[in-house]
Amino acid sequence: MFVTFTDWSMENPEDGVETANAMWPQMQQAGATAFYGVKTGDQEARTMTVWPDEATAMSALGRLREAGAQMASSEVVGSAMGTVLFEKP
Repeated sequence: MFVTFTDWSMENPEDGVETANAMWPQMQQAGATAFYGVKTGDQEARTMTVWPDEATAMSALGRLREAGAQMASSEVVGSAMGTVLFEKP
């Protein structure tokens, strides 16, 4: 399992919920298995996307981030990614 994190700058992070709902089918089609969003500041949010593997994530990530940024009038300001070491329910 592989996870990508994206930090976003936007006018109103709550508006990102609508964008996430609109983007989710496209993300699933690209191979994403889970998607989370967290408000991290007045004008910031962080998303976490779970992928089956790194290759799947890398093949989709750029175009999905670009589409999300256009839909939400937001900007990617940071990112991180890596292989999941453990999971606890």
